[in-house]
Amino acid sequence: MQPKTTNIKALGACILAIEKDRPHVPLERAVMAMRVSDEIIGTQFHPEADPEGMLFHFSRDHTREKSLDRHGKEKFDQLIDRLKDPNFLTATYDAFIPTFLKNAINQKELQEVAV
Repeated sequence: MQPKTTNIKALGACILAIEKDRPHVPLERAVMAMRVSDEIIGTQFHPEADPEGMLFHFSRDHTREKSLDRHGKEKFDQLIDRLKDPNFLTATYDAFIPTFLKNAINQKELQEVAV
């Protein structure tokens, strides 16, 4: 099921990423990233998050218990295993953030040259 885009289009935004397809979930796919303007990109994830910080976050009693209650032990253990996997966030660190910064710098330089 595709996400509703009415509000996004009203902003003049374009969708950059949507949630993975989950046929067993009877909900629309969430918009995960959108570009509102050349300068503004919104995300529903934290590309700056690092595994060590997230492991610390999920090791806190309240957070761990809330996650276990909400998603179950299997999902929680899968998350912890992924955070311990040194390759899990490689695409984010090696591609997403550097590409975003490179594009933002290039765009800014083009604007300065045009002025």
